[in-house]
Amino acid sequence: MRELSATRPLAQLPGRIAFCLVLAAIVGLTNPAAIGKTAAYFTASASSAANTMSTVSLQVSGLSSASAVFDIPSEMLPGDFQIKTMDIVNDGTSGVAQQDFTSSLTSTSRGPGNACSLLDSTDPPTCSSPSAPSATPGSGAALLLLRCTADAAATIPLDCGSQNVYVTQVYPSAGAGTQQRLTSSGGLSRAAISGVATGSSYSIGIGGTNFTGGTLLIGSPYGVGGPDPVTGADGQTTGLAAGLTDHLASVVYLPTQVGNTLANQTSLLTFTWTATQRLGTTRS
Repeated sequence: MRELSATRPLAQLPGRIAFCLVLAAIVGLTNPAAIGKTAAYFTASASSAANTMSTVSLQVSGLSSASAVFDIPSEMLPGDFQIKTMDIVNDGTSGVAQQDFTSSLTSTSRGPGNACSLLDSTDPPTCSSPSAPSATPGSGAALLLLRCTADAAATIPLDCGSQNVYVTQVYPSAGAGTQQRLTSSGGLSRAAISGVATGSSYSIGIGGTNFTGGTLLIGSPYGVGGPDPVTGADGQTTGLAAGLTDHLASVVYLPTQVGNTLANQTSLLTFTWTATQRLGTTRS
């Protein structure tokens, strides 16, 4: 298997990041009783740097490489896996609730410079149908997103490389919430991975618990949530408060059953993160 990588560092994608900012419109200036009252709320979305209205920004940072999600520059064989940690940072002013946000994730192999293959799509080069990982020949590659915390409730962020860290599945939705505490030194490292399953399963063992990955292509916005209670305009109830950091990790692997049909396959994926600021509240 050849290169399976994500293109463009996510920290360099401000133009791809969408924000929602709740604006209070003060109207009825001719009516003394209405002065100072909030009469309506309007939500403005912006997806380009030229017209971004938000007062906070979403930053996704990882190790210095081609991608903050995953980057596999060499041959990937059945049963291979890779771990990569990354942080989501809300650089808003700490304590300002209106700068809290929820976040979601999409991915694509379509667009300038992107390419799909049987690793992520069932219909290359159209790239419209995700290839689901499975325990069958020709299965697509699998992706996991994990949240790293100091507690089982997944509310206290902790570096993924810490001893006694809890790792909780965020993506895919099937199996979301699956959790394991990693008691060994190094936390979420290669030593914590027991390997990719064989036989009728296509899960991957992490610290003694089996996690099952989802498709590499994520067509609809997938709610990533967060460690903090945040009410988002996108319907999520957890997110990231201003001034805080969410510690995540990606695990990408190739099921052991894929066979030779995926030899010499290459995919270039672009991941787009969307931050949505919290809903407004009545002001007077």
